[in-house]
Amino acid sequence: MPHRRKLIRQHLNTAISNCIQTGWLIVISLFMPLILFVTVVASVGIGVIAAYAAVIGILQACGRASQQRPTEAKARLVLVPTQNHASGD
Repeated sequence: MPHRRKLIRQHLNTAISNCIQTGWLIVISLFMPLILFVTVVASVGIGVIAAYAAVIGILQACGRASQQRPTEAKARLVLVPTQNHASGD
């Protein structure tokens, strides 16, 4: 009889440990796609933000130098009565 109880206890312990291991495998198998999805979305988001920041930085650095300075007045070309426009005749 004690031998039978020992076998039943071992069987129950094995069944419980297998159930716990199976439970963890199910939890892990459910969380792995979620973790992978979150990682991919975060990586793509960081890449897009970094590219956007780089483009804005380049435009800020190069865009200002090519613009005209507002302090300098640009000379306007005007025909005065003493000058004749060449019409080709």
